[in-house]
Amino acid sequence: MNSVMDAKTLYRPLTRAIRQSLGVLSISLLIPAIGYAGDINTISTDRTADGSIQVHFKLSSPLSGSPDNFQIDNPARVAIDLPDTTNKTGERTRKINLGPVKSLMMAEAGGKTRVVFNLDQATPYAINPQGNELTVTFKPASVSDTTASGLAVSNTAGNNPATAMDRGQSIDFRRAADGAGRLLIQTSGPNAPMKMRSEGSNIIIDLPNTRVESGRFGVKDFATPVEDIDVRPMGNGSRITLKTRNAGEHMAYQTDNRLVVEVKPVPQSQGAQNVGEKKYTGERLTLKFQDIQIRPLLQLIADFTGNNIVVSDNVKGSISLRLENVPWDQALALILETKGLSMRKNGNVMYVAPTADIVARDKAELEARQQSQQLAPLTTDIIQINYAKADDIYKLLESASKTSKSSGKNGESTDTAQRFISDRGSVTVDARSNSLIITDTASALDRIRDLIQKLDKPVKQVLIETRIVIATDNFARQLGVRWGVQAGFNRGNSTIGLGSTSPSLSAGGTLPYDLNNGNGGPGTAVTQGTSTTTPGNWMVNAPISGTPAGSLGLAILGSNVLLDLELSALQSEGTGEIVSSPKVITTNGHTALISQGTEIPYIATQTAGGVASNTVSFKKAVLSTEVTPQITPNNNIIMDIDVKKDEPDYTNLLPGTTNPPINTREVKTKVEVKNGETVVLGGIYQFENNNSINKVPFFGDLPGIGNLFKNKEVKNQRLELLIFVTPKIINSDQSLVNTN
Repeated sequence: MNSVMDAKTLYRPLTRAIRQSLGVLSISLLIPAIGYAGDINTISTDRTADGSIQVHFKLSSPLSGSPDNFQIDNPARVAIDLPDTTNKTGERTRKINLGPVKSLMMAEAGGKTRVVFNLDQATPYAINPQGNELTVTFKPASVSDTTASGLAVSNTAGNNPATAMDRGQSIDFRRAADGAGRLLIQTSGPNAPMKMRSEGSNIIIDLPNTRVESGRFGVKDFATPVEDIDVRPMGNGSRITLKTRNAGEHMAYQTDNRLVVEVKPVPQSQGAQNVGEKKYTGERLTLKFQDIQIRPLLQLIADFTGNNIVVSDNVKGSISLRLENVPWDQALALILETKGLSMRKNGNVMYVAPTADIVARDKAELEARQQSQQLAPLTTDIIQINYAKADDIYKLLESASKTSKSSGKNGESTDTAQRFISDRGSVTVDARSNSLIITDTASALDRIRDLIQKLDKPVKQVLIETRIVIATDNFARQLGVRWGVQAGFNRGNSTIGLGSTSPSLSAGGTLPYDLNNGNGGPGTAVTQGTSTTTPGNWMVNAPISGTPAGSLGLAILGSNVLLDLELSALQSEGTGEIVSSPKVITTNGHTALISQGTEIPYIATQTAGGVASNTVSFKKAVLSTEVTPQITPNNNIIMDIDVKKDEPDYTNLLPGTTNPPINTREVKTKVEVKNGETVVLGGIYQFENNNSINKVPFFGDLPGIGNLFKNKEVKNQRLELLIFVTPKIINSDQSLVNTN
């Protein structure tokens, strides 16, 4: 929220008693050489025929000069400075509630009276001084008779006072630590007039009586919201246009002869604030003063913020600066930093003193507290620990009570951090009753009891349900064939044979088969009504690899031909599902492990000194769940979880041993889950598709009959692994926490 206040115009006497006793003398001591030309006696309001609101100020004498004025839009306010006047109406605020005008506030300082109008919305206004009366007119929102700056200010008898015009003042641009862009402008005096407004993404600064070196400067490389600076002459002054991108709030302040315009970037999330960066949240104000005493200036800020202030007698000096649209706490910090002051706040009371005095005061208070602790009597108390272990609480107290020491001027030790157990205190643990026996001062015992009360609470428990699902789907089909032909023919003195291997002739020149009459002769392998083929005499040998589920054999025996044919086929299908569901319960922050399985012995032979010996080692093949839960404040659960499922594969023993390989499945991860909800930690999907053909070259590619020269095998296998985890929070009364 923005507000407009002027340090000069917000000053009021410190107390009514001082004002009554010292009169004008007290004011002259704070702000010397001030002569007042007139008083504000009465204030009246009315509404004109066109709907405008007029506020009339009755003065004891005409104004000595034209009133300065400015307007801000958020919140909508208009501030008017009446030179050489005092407020004699007896009131500082007045409610108006006519049209856009809600109320007005008055404050005086430095020979001026500032009148601040609080508006419902930004409204054009006009100021018309006539003799002993000043009229401020607020026109309806529909009236657009305004200047380029948005104000409708009537012509007055005199001209606004102007400072000496600067000629070609230099400017500088810098990048602040928080990424803001700072435009530095040198002026001839500490109170140079300035008007600042926004037009879209541009910030326009008008300096009526300050001539700045003209030109256009690209400052994009500074990585600030300001990309270009355009300086052009305007009358007796200059207009500076800042072209920005992603700009947040902007403000201006002046210290001595330096005017600073700061443009900050759009703020990120609250969590993105830099560590150690000061964040100012006070109501915004505008301060303009020259050579004002520090003491009344601090009183002005205290009046604006509604705080009480105590100023040390050692606070002296004056300051000249100008702040535009700045949070009041940032303005106070700038003033204190400039003058080497520090502040301590207690409730709504602020104490301001030089930094050295504050440090000495804090040191004296610390030494007084330490001395009082050394003189305080010791008390022994027994504290029962209900839920935690007394030894754990004792270790925590000891760790928290460790403090670094620094040597003082005389060699004395000074604590730099607060201790739970004082130097004179002691703690003893009674493990049998789970209690702490503490001897210390009363204040230390109170600190320890408060800490134990916050820590010794029942811890929530978490039930973790894990489900491991292994699904398989197998399909295999094999088709095989083998056949053989043996035949022999006699042609004259020649013998022709056909078969997987050429038939050999006997010593007498006879064939294995009697091809003349079919009767078995010497060395024949065929008998009447039977058919045999010697193993290894297949012309095509492509059977299935496994035991056939079915086969068909065919033998044809002719007078000189023997044909054997065998067809074999195998088809297998299978589906399976294995579900494992381990459950484990543990307290928040503690690791739990549950496992089930076998330990498989492995035999290894070792030779030492020419003697062989067998050694047995064991390998675990278990189903296990190891989890460490952490409950968040919104009842979510963060889990470090490790799920394993190992099993031996006895169908694939290691060659020459009885040692099986171990199939392992494991998921190790960290996940956050809502209470009672199920999450899939991971899944493995395997798909195997094999098609193989064994065939005789050329013949296996022949259409139709090619099937007699090849073996076909089709194998499809699917494996899917899914792991589900469901955590549930259990209260100390063993009831589940509601998940709604």
